[in-house]
Amino acid sequence: MVVGSIEIEPVLDAVGVVYEYAEAYSGMTQEDWEPYHELYPELVAGTAWRLPCLSYVIRSDEATILVDTGVGPAGLWDDWTPEREGLLPSGLDAVGVSPDEIDIVFLTHVHVDHVGWNCDLDAVPLFPRARYVVHGDALDYALTKDYAHIGRCIVPLADRFQQVRGDTALARGIVAFETPGHYPGHLALRVSSEGVGATLIGDVVPHPALLDRPEWGFAFDADSAQNAHTRARLVAELVEGGDLVVCGHYPGNGIGRLVTRAGRVLWEPVP
Repeated sequence: MVVGSIEIEPVLDAVGVVYEYAEAYSGMTQEDWEPYHELYPELVAGTAWRLPCLSYVIRSDEATILVDTGVGPAGLWDDWTPEREGLLPSGLDAVGVSPDEIDIVFLTHVHVDHVGWNCDLDAVPLFPRARYVVHGDALDYALTKDYAHIGRCIVPLADRFQQVRGDTALARGIVAFETPGHYPGHLALRVSSEGVGATLIGDVVPHPALLDRPEWGFAFDADSAQNAHTRARLVAELVEGGDLVVCGHYPGNGIGRLVTRAGRVLWEPVP
């Protein structure tokens, strides 16, 4: 996908079945979910959520940026039943990018399915030249947690993180901005070039149904009320502005546009 002069390339790391919908989105009935299961069947496995995990390579004339690093090597995430996993290194190779060509690893947040290839199984950074960019609050919070993925993927990089707050330009036309609620210091990314825009939303709206129902609570938000507010504000901006909307947990390549149809806000993929 080309946004003006900037290229956005999806790279699949993993897909698997994780959490019952009733567990992940408490208070929502099967009847509530039915229209969205029909709209987004790729995300349904019986009564459970089929979750893709994509990263994105952004290439401009100034930098090559990797947005999130997926679940990581196979067999490390206990919360799901994988269908495919451990694909990021081969996926990068398929799009012609080697780990040592990555200038910046940008982390929207520090949940296990977004940082898994920061390092290899031996906790050696996978991207030897890259600076790893994360919100300072996200890093501070992560380092209070005794989780295996923090020990392998975050602690070894302590001296390589660039901690950011507020709007932060990573390169010309590529700007990180705060989207709080899902995780302390959660960040999204705006890409704009030659009058065209794309917004990589991370986990502000982890399922496209929430674009239409931003008030629905997500069990894994750090602050559900705050994220519902962030989500509603961001969705309104995206509907009005017309940016491409990019999310690594959405169907296909995760790149699409918002449309309003029959009173619903829908996400439609762009090839």
